[in-house]
Amino acid sequence: MILLECEALEELPKDIGKLLKLKHLDLTGCDQLRSFPDSIVNLSQLETFQLLGCHKLENLPEEFGKLQSLVELDLSYCSELGCLPKSIWNLSQLKTFQLAGYNKLKNQPVEFEKLQSLVELDLSYCDELECLPNSIMNLSQLKTFQLEGCESLENLPGDFGKLQGLVELNLSDCSELECLPDSIVNLSQLKTFQLRDCHKLKNLPAEFRKLQSLVELDLSYCSELECLPDSIVNLPQLKTFRLLGCDKLKNLPVEFGKI
Repeated sequence: MILLECEALEELPKDIGKLLKLKHLDLTGCDQLRSFPDSIVNLSQLETFQLLGCHKLENLPEEFGKLQSLVELDLSYCSELGCLPKSIWNLSQLKTFQLAGYNKLKNQPVEFEKLQSLVELDLSYCDELECLPNSIMNLSQLKTFQLEGCESLENLPGDFGKLQGLVELNLSDCSELECLPDSIVNLSQLKTFQLRDCHKLKNLPAEFRKLQSLVELDLSYCSELECLPDSIVNLPQLKTFRLLGCDKLKNLPVEFGKI
């Protein structure tokens, strides 16, 4: 494992690809790093690659997809990163992909459907993301989806319910989100649903009771939320329910005490 926390690091050794047994490479906070030597794609045993906060990183090698052992990739807050190389969609073993703060998704073709091993996807604070790529709806193994702070996201795809393996969904601070697609009630494995600070959200789907695995629901500061569906009282696993700051909520369902 190599852990580098050097703010002044501008480049890696050109022969870093000789570390053929390397499994973990952490470059978190190397905010002077601009690019990688091409040899980095020779790290065939690399499983985790952390690049959080590499603010000056401009690109990844075109043959990045050769890192076939990669299980976790964190590109969060790489604010200067350009388009992702096409080969990145060939990382068939990737389980965790973190792209928080990345605002170039809408300007390039993406093929999320090829990442069939993906379990966790983080698109938090991609504040220019207006809609989700349709290819995400084909991630059958996805369990955790982070979309917190996507301030331009106005709606979710109508077939969002295809992500039936989801266990955790975070839509907090999606301030332009006005409604949820009816298909969202098909997320039968969902346990944690966070909608805090969704200021334009006015209602929830009528068949909300279908979310039978739900354990935690946060609707705090959904300031336009006017009512709750009657079916919300039929969530047998619900243990935590937050409604702080819901100023327009006038009434609770008659059988609210059943929760």
